[in-house]
Amino acid sequence: MKSIPVYVLSGFLGSGKTTLLTRILNYLKLKGKRPAVIMNEIGDVNLDGLLINDDVPVAEMLNGCICCTIREDLSSTLLDIYHQVQPDVIVIESTGIANPLELIEGITNASLIAGIELRLVTTVVSAPHFLALTHAERGKTRRLMEEQIRCADLLLLNKTDQLTGEYNQEVKNELEQLNPHAKLVETLRCEIGMDLLFTSSHREAELNDQNVQQHSIEKMDEHSHHHTHKHVMTYTHRFDGVVDRQKFENLFSKIPTEVYRAKGIIKFTKDKDLYLFQFAYRELEIIKIKPQQSVEPKSLKPVAVFIGEHFDKIQVKNAIQELTSIKMN
Repeated sequence: MKSIPVYVLSGFLGSGKTTLLTRILNYLKLKGKRPAVIMNEIGDVNLDGLLINDDVPVAEMLNGCICCTIREDLSSTLLDIYHQVQPDVIVIESTGIANPLELIEGITNASLIAGIELRLVTTVVSAPHFLALTHAERGKTRRLMEEQIRCADLLLLNKTDQLTGEYNQEVKNELEQLNPHAKLVETLRCEIGMDLLFTSSHREAELNDQNVQQHSIEKMDEHSHHHTHKHVMTYTHRFDGVVDRQKFENLFSKIPTEVYRAKGIIKFTKDKDLYLFQFAYRELEIIKIKPQQSVEPKSLKPVAVFIGEHFDKIQVKNAIQELTSIKMN
């Protein structure tokens, strides 16, 4: 059986991992490769999966973080894909609150049984969010983001257009201090030459992976005591009606600042189409769901997932319920 390379996409909530994933899949298919994807969500719905076409096998790991509550399932999921699908490449998109150290351990466990090889860990960093955290008091979110940065072989500094030159240099200096061994690339919407990921030499990256794996084993007992996501909360709201688009857009100026990320499917009044919305770092993006996507539009139910730290779920719920104006058929 052939050896299948595994690529890990890491990065905090809303940094741009799914955008990078879609670029990777398009590149691999143009090269005639057959990729498979493992997508992890801390919530109970996988909305990012709607952006992936039917011809790509996707394994969903929901209601938990790979590195915590469902970490042990990662190895078995990898083995299932290896034996049943035999893709050319496996890409793992972890939830934004995952620590790659323990992902690496799960991949390593699977590689002891089957021909699975961890090739590269890429961490996407949102430039404005990372800057804000470096200027704030140290907290769990900043520590988690730093762990994601330290584990990377490749760092993508994304959304650099949102910073001035001085602040952009400050962020790059901080990243280089946290991980002087990783290659650092500045991006807009995670646009990067894919040859950098797939055709350049990964000798140094593979050696770094081995060091990280050993570090993971040595630090696992200590890590299990302090690595917790109890500060991260999720709230899922399932709509039973359509909403006014302007009111919906205004909603995001009212929700608690502790909400870092929101995404979902929404249906607006006087509009037959469904839309996928994404909200990160106080910015909202709304995308029409195209008819050729894998899931039939009629089977999609409007839903929203909110992720953040210690936010008021009742406040969010009440604000959303005020939007619903007409019952859906």
